[in-house]
Amino acid sequence: MPPRPGDILEVTIDTLAYGGQGIARPDDFVLFIRGAVPGDTVRVQVTKRKKGYGQARVLEIIEPSGVRVAPPCRHAADCGGCEWQSLAYSAQLEFKEQQVHESLEHIGGLSGYERRPIIGMAEPWRYRNKMEFSFGTSDGRLVLGLHRRNSWREIVELEECLLAPVAVDKARQAVVDACRDLGLAAHDQRSHTGLLRHLQVRHGRASDDLFLNLFVSARFAAEKDLAARVAAVQPYTSFAITVNDSLGDAATGDGPHMIEGPDFFREELAGVRLHVPATAFLQTNSQMCDVLYRTALEFADPDAERDAYDLYCGIGSISLVLARHAGHVHGIEIQPEAIVAAQKNARLNNIENVTFAAGDVRRLLKELLAASPAPPAVVVVDPPRAGMARKSVDRAAGLGADRIVYVSCNPTTLAANGAQLAELGYRLARVAPVDMFPQTHHIETVALFEKQV
Repeated sequence: MPPRPGDILEVTIDTLAYGGQGIARPDDFVLFIRGAVPGDTVRVQVTKRKKGYGQARVLEIIEPSGVRVAPPCRHAADCGGCEWQSLAYSAQLEFKEQQVHESLEHIGGLSGYERRPIIGMAEPWRYRNKMEFSFGTSDGRLVLGLHRRNSWREIVELEECLLAPVAVDKARQAVVDACRDLGLAAHDQRSHTGLLRHLQVRHGRASDDLFLNLFVSARFAAEKDLAARVAAVQPYTSFAITVNDSLGDAATGDGPHMIEGPDFFREELAGVRLHVPATAFLQTNSQMCDVLYRTALEFADPDAERDAYDLYCGIGSISLVLARHAGHVHGIEIQPEAIVAAQKNARLNNIENVTFAAGDVRRLLKELLAASPAPPAVVVVDPPRAGMARKSVDRAAGLGADRIVYVSCNPTTLAANGAQLAELGYRLARVAPVDMFPQTHHIETVALFEKQV
């Protein structure tokens, strides 16, 4: 009989599932176990059973795996991030590479392509250029940190975060100290009282810019005083206030309202200078994003005499890298404010052979195909985690490009879209995983699809 909820078992972990959970197979029944790594022998308690699988929690590590390491972060047992820091980094890379190819082969039915070795970091810490901290109260005291594992209400007060640059950590501490001195209170989501909600810190690796964005339930009188107190401890380039008076807990709202400095921070990726607005998307690891974009450029192999397309172009970061080697680049992005930023970044880099359009990729490609444009040399796509809608895949392939370069943050949706591209005459030729997110299960991948003649 399959194990039932409440049963206590001793199992050995075979491998890792995409998502980071360990997998054990007692009597051929699949158990997903968070916090266990391959090679561990653990005592677990079953918490859930479905028809074909179950879930369990670790009660005791009886014999640790040879790839298990002591987590260097003092908050590892409590914090909800960095779930792989108990796994040796070399093993993290091995499992990520394995999961990319298993997804492509088992989900997409794709094989026979060149496998580039995964590209990892020499120093896989302090890499995040964006951190989002939450305010809370502990024993009547204001705290600022990250959510406790499996909790949306409890906040772990941080002494440091090993994924954040040192300046970001110092800014977080300076903000909470200043807020305490000023007697400011955390927002309570249940009663909808209190002021302080989140602190978002963005850091430019190339520029060392520091952009602090404080999310509050309402504007308040001590804003400039608070900004000055923080600057005295940790200098910054920008300090902003964003108002979120909704019942939701997301770091969104009306803003940013600038208290000090410009409404962007500066970064440079693959030789392109960028002004990144406070609300704009940018890959959270600038060092490896540079590697990612250079890999995408290599796979794209743009033609100086022909057009290129960049779908889901954001603030133009990939478009502008392509434009230095292509005849003309067409960037499409659904967020109008991102397109405004992309146009500004084109001017910043004196790049004129690029055109940006705001709108849904699926709709704009339909209009474009109706105009029967000449086939471009390459189409680059960098979609959200959910991947591309089927009609978007059809229409991207309908452009007739020689090559489609797919930049993916989710190997399962890359595999599904890759199978669709194969049906449309595009063969998967080359794959390069890039580790943008050390100490977590997430992985970025660049895939090259070539049109079959």
